[in-house]
This record gives sequence, C-alpha cells and structure tokens, in this order.
Amino acid sequence: MNNLSSHGNKILKDFNPFENFKLENYKYAQLHKDNTSQNFSDLSYDLNELLKISLKLQKTDFEEIDLNSKIDKWIFNSVDSYFRVSSLSNRSSLSLNLDNFNQEVVLIDVNQFNENMLFTKNNNKNQTLILITSNISNPSPRSLFFDLAENSNLEVLQLALSNNKSFIYFEINQSDFSKMNFITFQSNNNHIRNEYYASLGEKCELNLLGLNFKNNFINDNFSYIQHLKPSTASNEIFKSIVDNGAITNFQGKIYVDSIAQKTDGYQMSRSLLLDSKSKANNKPELEIYADDVKCSHGSTVAKLNQDQIYYFKTRGIEEQTAKDILQKAFLVEIIDSLQNKEIKDFSMNLLDNLI
Repeated sequence: MNNLSSHGNKILKDFNPFENFKLENYKYAQLHKDNTSQNFSDLSYDLNELLKISLKLQKTDFEEIDLNSKIDKWIFNSVDSYFRVSSLSNRSSLSLNLDNFNQEVVLIDVNQFNENMLFTKNNNKNQTLILITSNISNPSPRSLFFDLAENSNLEVLQLALSNNKSFIYFEINQSDFSKMNFITFQSNNNHIRNEYYASLGEKCELNLLGLNFKNNFINDNFSYIQHLKPSTASNEIFKSIVDNGAITNFQGKIYVDSIAQKTDGYQMSRSLLLDSKSKANNKPELEIYADDVKCSHGSTVAKLNQDQIYYFKTRGIEEQTAKDILQKAFLVEIIDSLQNKEIKDFSMNLLDNLI
C-alpha cells in the first residue's frame, strides 16, 4: 500500500467496503459479515461434458504481465472499484491471447489460479470462453479484464457455483464494432459479489445477462456500462429466484456520454421471492447526457403465480413439480441467449439438475 499512488491509497483507505458499510455501491453487499449458512455445502460438479467440447487451458498457456500501471488508469465515470485496486495491488497477473487457440470453446478454472487475468481478442472468429469461478472460499478480491479489438467478438459463460466467499471484478473494454455476449450462471453460493464494468466504443454490442437461484446468504451483482461513442447497444437482464431467507442484490447503471448519440441501452432486473424470509434489492439506474438515445430500465419483484400452480394441479401435476416448471421457465431466457448450441445444452441440463 505504501508503494501505491495517492489515487490507489485513497481508494483502499476511503472506499474499503469491508470497513465502511455505507458506501453507495456496496451498502447491500454486507461484505463485513462472515456467515456460512447451514444450507451451504461445497458441492462438486461433474464437468466432464464440458471437457468433451472444450479445451481446458493451463497456467503454461498464459504469460506473466505487470498490470500495476492500471491502478491509476480508471476509465469509468464513477468512483473507482475497491475490488480492482485491491486485487491489482495484492495479486500478480497473467495475460492470454484467445486468438492463439483454434478451438471454438476454451475453458478456464479460475480457482486453480491465484492471479488476476487479462484476456485479449483480436479477430472476429466465433469463440466461447467458459470461466469457472466456483468452489472459491477467499475474501480477497480478484480482477478479470477483457480487451476486445476492433471488429472482434467473444462469448463468455461464467459458472459461479458453490462459492463460500467470492468477490470478483470484471472489466470489459470494447473497441469499435466489437461484440460481447456475457452470461453468468450463479447457484448454491453462500456469499458472492460480482462487479461488471464495461466501456463501449462506436457501434459496439454488449449483452450482459445473469441468473441466480438456490443461493444461501447474499448474492450480489453490480454493473456499470458506459456508452462513450455513437451507435452503441447494450442489453442487460438479471433474473433471480430467492428462498430460504437468502438475499439477492442487483445494482446497475447505464451511463451515456454526451457524444454517444443513437445509443440503445436496455436494463432489467427481475426477482421471484419464494418465501417471506427472503429479500430482493434491485436498483437499476440511468445517467444520460445525450438527447438522441433509446434507453430504458426496470425492475420487478414477484411471487410464483398461484393460478398457474392451480392449473398444473388440475392437470395432475404435483405442486412441487409445478413450481419447478415455473422457476425454470422464469430463468430459461438467460440460457437461451447463449450462442453456442453445445454450451447452451449443457447449461440447460445444469439448470434441470439444480432447480
């Protein structure tokens, strides 16, 4: 900390959410609490089906890189992320050029690494990166960066399963005409927070979609998407199902610069509460400085439709089966957004097994 710049030191001192519990971007995350739910178990998942259709990358595929210079290069129009500064100052980093691999699907088990990671993509070949951020029990934040060159495209599937404590900062930087499809699948977690920051160049497209269900304590997602140039599009949808006294949080902002005319930004958060003990905190936000844009946001919190459950029961379907069907139907939109068919089929089977 003593070797950091004044900016880095200020973020670590004045914006530490583990000590300052009232910071705006963290006030629902309750990072200072240490609670392992009785319902939490560190489950293992059979990922053999994924390994059949993907190339699992090893540490030897990466190169060491010094990302300390990034600490003073905060590019977003908001307060800097404590997760970002903390991870860059406390962890070493690795880089990976995804263009070096011909496989359509590559897989990385993040829990097998201690480092931050920088992923670069320069060509427009369709490629899916599977990020397994599962079975983590470490309150020390980590950062994952994605740099997409002009005209490149990338799909990312994040599998966040059975984490006791996992706090991750994601940063997506898209150059002009690039496309990113980012899907996060979250289940059976005790206490997690994911921060998704994205900066879009001219005529970029970003889909950021997430689902979470059957979590045990606090499941927290924060996003900040900034449109800095004209004719950009972002589509953000987060869906959660909350039960057993768990808490789910979503806070997201779409920022539109004054020169980013023709921006198309959509943000929606939807939650289903299955009991009276659980909570859903949703806070979608817009900050717009351009006048020729198409931006909207919304949030809903609801319960399962009892009329629909009654309808299933009149057709001879048991009540619990009816509830499972309705929950799956609520979440399936997120999985349908996956472009790779084999990965979509895997995710659908995973949903069937966990719901």
